[in-house]
Amino acid sequence: MINRQEFAGYTLIELMVVIAIMMTMLGLVGGGVIDGVARSQAQTEVVSVYSLIKKSGARAFSNGQTMVLSLNDNRAVLSTKSNLVLADITFEYLHFDNQKIIFRRNGLPHRFDLYLSVRGKPRELDLGPLFKRVSLSVLGADYYAA
Repeated sequence: MINRQEFAGYTLIELMVVIAIMMTMLGLVGGGVIDGVARSQAQTEVVSVYSLIKKSGARAFSNGQTMVLSLNDNRAVLSTKSNLVLADITFEYLHFDNQKIIFRRNGLPHRFDLYLSVRGKPRELDLGPLFKRVSLSVLGADYYAA
């Protein structure tokens, strides 16, 4: 009778084929995943810009004083007319043209458009929906800001 040893396992060639298939799949899918993460982070920054603008209007209204939101390169600085800095935010994926949004004492901005680039692509944000309807109970009527 012949004594024969049976080996359980995989050969080196089989392991190399599996690794090659996995690397090919990672190459095809990996770039899209990384791009998707960067896109979602940029979208989060856009949402935070909308939030900053809405909070700036509310702050101007509650304090009863004019606020200035200065946007330049990747920074947004909220300050009062007397140059007291209230917020200074730096963004990673957003870049702004040199522009200012002035919030009057009633909380409304003097302009309803914002120009920026998101990951190198120029965009225009419409701020109108944020300040769409202003109710003035003193006059007993509703007025539209835009």
